[in-house]
Amino acid sequence: MEKMIKLLAPRSRLGVVTRVLLFTAALSLANIVFSVIIAPLLPDVPFLYGIARAVFVAMPLLCLLFGVMMYQAQLQRRLSFMSRKDWLTGMNNRRTFFDLASTRSQQCKTGILLMLDADHFKQINDTYGHQAGDICLKAISYMLSRNLRVGDVSGRIGGEEFAILLADAKPDHARVISERPTKPIPFRVGPAHLTITLSIGAVITSPETPLEVSLSLADKALYQAKSEGRARVVFAEPVFDSGQIRLAL
Repeated sequence: MEKMIKLLAPRSRLGVVTRVLLFTAALSLANIVFSVIIAPLLPDVPFLYGIARAVFVAMPLLCLLFGVMMYQAQLQRRLSFMSRKDWLTGMNNRRTFFDLASTRSQQCKTGILLMLDADHFKQINDTYGHQAGDICLKAISYMLSRNLRVGDVSGRIGGEEFAILLADAKPDHARVISERPTKPIPFRVGPAHLTITLSIGAVITSPETPLEVSLSLADKALYQAKSEGRARVVFAEPVFDSGQIRLAL
């Protein structure tokens, strides 16, 4: 179908005129063939003649038209998916995550925002190649997707960094959920069986706190988790009276 679209689609004004003339000639030829060859074979029934003419002349063009329309609709859905999703993992991309998380954080009374980063990811890329890195990222996204609840928002926001908004999650429940990704995540590259862990920065969100502020706090908590040895969760909570950040394991 793609080759047919390229063949049919005009690229200039001359192409438009040429294709109009060709389609007109094709319709005229189809009408002539029908009148000379098909019509004499039909019984003298007016409505049957009209139906046969429509089927012979119009049906091929209608099939072509609807085929092109269906292809265009599929292409539009594919482009829409590509604009919203990460091409490698199928998760929400950075822009989509921010849009959805911003809306969701305003809808829920409280939530937990997680910033996740793959530990020693560069070492995997350098040792086993970028294909291994891609397999690793897919394994991470698969594990994260399996542990999400309905209503949670997740996304790959860049490189080996992911983000999750746990909507309407209590801190104790969120801690249990957020600690799961810190366990070794297995994946396979050829004969090699490898694992990857995640460091996580977390912060409690509320409708009154802008998403940008929560992201900044979670990012600082993530840095703290990295500096304390990786493969762990650090919760950051804003202290409103001083504007400082309290980090607590």
